[in-house]
Amino acid sequence: MEIIHDRRKVYDIDRKPCLGCGDCGYAIRPVVGRYLTCPVKEAMEDEGFELYFSRGRMNVLKSILEGQIPLSRELAEWVYQCSVCGNCTEVCHMSQNEYITLPTCNWIDHVKVWDALRKDLVEAGFAPLERHSDLVEYMNDDKMRNPYGEDIDEKFDWIKEFPEIKEKGELMFFGGCSIPLRQVETLKNMMKILKAAGKEIAMTKDEWCCGSIAIRIGDEKSLTETIKHNIEEFKERGAKTLFTACAGCYRTWKKDYPELLGEKLPFEVKHITEIIIELLNNNQIPFKKEEGEKVKVTYHDPCHLGRHMNLYDIPREVITNIPGIELIEMKRNRNNAWCCGAGGGVKSQFPELAVKISKERIREAVDSSAQILTTSCPFCINNLNNAYEEMDTMVKEKIKVVDIIDFIASKI
Repeated sequence: MEIIHDRRKVYDIDRKPCLGCGDCGYAIRPVVGRYLTCPVKEAMEDEGFELYFSRGRMNVLKSILEGQIPLSRELAEWVYQCSVCGNCTEVCHMSQNEYITLPTCNWIDHVKVWDALRKDLVEAGFAPLERHSDLVEYMNDDKMRNPYGEDIDEKFDWIKEFPEIKEKGELMFFGGCSIPLRQVETLKNMMKILKAAGKEIAMTKDEWCCGSIAIRIGDEKSLTETIKHNIEEFKERGAKTLFTACAGCYRTWKKDYPELLGEKLPFEVKHITEIIIELLNNNQIPFKKEEGEKVKVTYHDPCHLGRHMNLYDIPREVITNIPGIELIEMKRNRNNAWCCGAGGGVKSQFPELAVKISKERIREAVDSSAQILTTSCPFCINNLNNAYEEMDTMVKEKIKVVDIIDFIASKI
């Protein structure tokens, strides 16, 4: 089976500049906060690690393009053991000197390459993998419209407790699937914050899954109806700003939808932290008076907010504006942050791999001396919690994993 031709240009442009230096797997540069790059490679080191970071993956792609390795189901199993976090691109583009721009900065986009290969595997019939196929089926089922396979009405049960949520408005909330179905208390805490700040929002019960999972596994063709429906639904309800508390939904709405459509959306898209920082800057959140020693908090950068969307500062500004808090950075943070391991379909198809990567992140948080590990992504929260549950008592006594929304709400 040959590579689909309309993506050969992507492969050629991004593959040829690769020098095979191996920084995408081995870079350790303390002066810039770089301590290794690929979480999958580190987790798979006993199983032929060269294949599990970008240099090895680029070499396999070269063999595919030269006809030495055919597209296959076996190949797909390997391809999807990548969280598509983008950390390899970060280190590949690093010159360590702000006045020097490397040639690779203008060319190699590893995430774009892996996305293209996944699309080819889907179109060739070797993907989606078993669990991924189920997720897409559930997502497109009129009775579900979520990748968890649950009744569509369950996503909106929590709204009954908040009659003040309007059906139309300029500021509309996109709930997504993960938070209402796996973190419903976080949504209630979000409403606690917004109510305390006097902020009104609107929401529709006719939103569908954003389709992030389908995009990440390369099945974009299944999204045509979904994208059209979601955009029209919020447009008709008068949205001027749409916000979400999910990093995956945020990236999908703000980056993927416009790219797939080839045009701008009719409204602005924001993450919940961008809404909260506005409230904080206007002194609209009435925090409780804090006494005693400050609580040490460290922030985990979700890949879909950080490397994919460059949203690093605002979540940190939110945290530092909470009374009685001291923000402590982990050894790897911002564009060098270690992925939690859940993205790119890894969590659903290879849950043990995802949890193994998350354990490394929790150990790093413990090493920072922080008491709270917080983040702003439901996928990260879920995977970090799964890893946390398997860790020993000593770790659990030192740190807790808390969604940034829940943490803010606890201080009101």
